[in-house]
Amino acid sequence: MKKAEIEKLFDGKVAVYDQDHVVIDWIDSRRTLEVTIDNDILNLLINHQDYIRNILKHLKRQTNRTMTKEIVNINRCNYKIFI
Repeated sequence: MKKAEIEKLFDGKVAVYDQDHVVIDWIDSRRTLEVTIDNDILNLLINHQDYIRNILKHLKRQTNRTMTKEIVNINRCNYKIFI
């Protein structure tokens, strides 16, 4: 999948895109949320668009408002938490 397509799916900016993982940045006026997604999970998310919506909703709701930068890793072990 191309970088522009991933940015469109997640409504964020792709900072790093390599063979192992994708790093997506969401920049708000006061904070930055950085999400690292493994490529095997990314392929699963692309096939199920509703998973992406659930993850975005969950991350935006659970983001700590007092921190200026937060980093979240989504991998095979913890992706069901976000769905």
